[in-house]
Amino acid sequence: MKKFAFFVFLLVLSCAVQEQREVKDWRYYYDLGMSSYVAKNYSDAIANFYKAVQLSPKEPKVWNALGLAYMEAKEFQKAESAFQKALEVDPSYTEAKMNLGILYYNTKDYQRAKSTLLEALKDEAFSQKHMAYYYLAKAYKELGERDMYLNSLEKATAYNPLFLEAQMELAQEYEKEGNYLKARDVYNTLLNNNVDNPIVLLGLARVNFELGNYDASKNIIKTIIERKDTDSLVKNQAYELLNKVLIKEQEKYIQSSTIQSSPQEKPKDEQKVKVTEENPTASKVFSIQVGSFSSYVKAEAYKKRIETYLKDVRVVEQSGIYKVLYGRFSTREEAEKEQKNILKNFNILGFIVEQ
Repeated sequence: MKKFAFFVFLLVLSCAVQEQREVKDWRYYYDLGMSSYVAKNYSDAIANFYKAVQLSPKEPKVWNALGLAYMEAKEFQKAESAFQKALEVDPSYTEAKMNLGILYYNTKDYQRAKSTLLEALKDEAFSQKHMAYYYLAKAYKELGERDMYLNSLEKATAYNPLFLEAQMELAQEYEKEGNYLKARDVYNTLLNNNVDNPIVLLGLARVNFELGNYDASKNIIKTIIERKDTDSLVKNQAYELLNKVLIKEQEKYIQSSTIQSSPQEKPKDEQKVKVTEENPTASKVFSIQVGSFSSYVKAEAYKKRIETYLKDVRVVEQSGIYKVLYGRFSTREEAEKEQKNILKNFNILGFIVEQ
């Protein structure tokens, strides 16, 4: 009797060990698959996820992972089948439902994407609502439902303020609408949540420019240009924006000077324009204005200070304002190149003027 009991004990123990080995096996392949998926080796990921579902076909997260790998490999029908299998095993597995909606969006079946994602969002316990709302917004956009597009995009950012992709898209949509105050709020929200990168700063500089906050825009641009993590594309865009800011400041100054001038006497810069028009053979000269002062003494002092590293600096008086100009360039392109150079090497902001 004791021998029989011992035999039964060994049999039960053997079954338990076998069961533990099988559980370990599917998780082993699942972990291998996830490692390959993160490394973007989707062929290897699919192979390991497939082995895992063979060992544990009742585990919905393995079917879901297999669907994700198939989707990345553009095997859309297989991906759809895997997501549906995950939902057959567990109808409450909302992550698979969301991924199915994303799959429908990627295959341009926007109506099914919309209905599937709305269904996923009914689950109050779902922890990835920000992602579901983001793809729902994209589906609404493709369906031409702009109000619902913006509404869903706003919800995506509300559920996760650190969701950079959605926040940037929302800010850019506000900019397209001319709603620069809302766009500025989005960029500031990202910065306040420590999402501090040159692209966010460039967006903030851009909306400040549109709002007429030129000093704020210039200060942000300066930060962008000085940062070591700013790539060449963003830096070039920053320089282009800086040029727009400086031109606007010049236009504002000229307009202010014209208003203050007496009606009997035309501003001197208007007289210069007239002289140029009367002499069409005169060649254009571009210079960089690097300062403006209310007195000649201050302008001359600044001129002498920067002459230690810049040549051909002069003071020109216009409408009672003493401007410090640098260089004489035959084309605007040459002037713009030097404008970037002095900002980079000497931290001098200037804008281009034509004489």
